[in-house]
Amino acid sequence: MKNRRDFLKKGVLGGLASALPVSGLVAAEQKLKTASNKKDENGTITLLQSTDVHCQIHPHDELFWENEQLVFRKAGGYAHMASLINKIREENPNTITIDTGDMFQGSELSDKTQGDALVPILNEIDYDIYTPGNWEVIYYKQKMQKLLGGLNAPKVCANMFHDRGDGSPYGLTNQ
Repeated sequence: MKNRRDFLKKGVLGGLASALPVSGLVAAEQKLKTASNKKDENGTITLLQSTDVHCQIHPHDELFWENEQLVFRKAGGYAHMASLINKIREENPNTITIDTGDMFQGSELSDKTQGDALVPILNEIDYDIYTPGNWEVIYYKQKMQKLLGGLNAPKVCANMFHDRGDGSPYGLTNQ
């Protein structure tokens, strides 16, 4: 390794390699190379993960346990998250964003559009990697495939099986 920055990049990519398919790893590596050309003073890589947003576009009341009591406060929402993600990206272009699912179920908007309204919102946030959650199948398999297929970033999934009808999983052949 030439320097600490190379070590960190390779270390993060090596860690991601255990969880990502080749396409996801290539996308993450390309993101780091592009970011490195913009600003690379500190060698810091920021990983941001969101999960279980459940189609909440605007901040909404959430229940928290604070100081031994229940407290409601505004939290979440893709609009709020997008602003924060963009601010962090401006501070460090070496930022990788991952959404780990439950992105198409949970609001009236998602119900009325069966998740279609969320695809352009998620693409605008410009996540680097997606993993489907357990609620992604709410509108059944074909709809889930269409929704995930409409997202611009690579998808990683290790807990679903797609049978092509001949007993072999999608992408594999009987040999």
